[in-house]
Amino acid sequence: MNNSEINIRKASIKDIETVIDLGSMLQDESKIYEPNLNFDRKSAIEHYSAELNNDDALIIVAEIDNKIVGYQYSYVTILDYLDSQNIQCTFEAIILLPEYRSKGIGNQITTVSEKWAVEDKKVNRIRANIYNGNNASEQLHLNDGFKPYSTEYIKYIK
Repeated sequence: MNNSEINIRKASIKDIETVIDLGSMLQDESKIYEPNLNFDRKSAIEHYSAELNNDDALIIVAEIDNKIVGYQYSYVTILDYLDSQNIQCTFEAIILLPEYRSKGIGNQITTVSEKWAVEDKKVNRIRANIYNGNNASEQLHLNDGFKPYSTEYIKYIK
């Protein structure tokens, strides 16, 4: 990668098609962890378009030379089963085009999302949904101070 400037910004409706293309790539790559994933482009466009107007959601894109090379989707929820520290941000999806991975862009994206969550939404904790075995995503989050929290086991019934 050359010395092009990375621009991390909030996504807009004009970005939806590219974000959905990246989301489709994320779903395809995630099938090794979750074989039952089903990508429905129309539903994804409807969901992400609505999330652009949700004050408790954030979709950000990473651009290089005016080309979107990745995105992250995060949202905030209230954990009413906890007595205190009950506002949580979930980092639900993050993906970069393969040629832009391992260059620090993922870290920049998560830093922007974390700043939004902590400063704007006043969250008390951030959760990252990562499939077991997705070592690159696990390492990205471990390097950012995340710690393993729980283990979920799934049994597929045929």
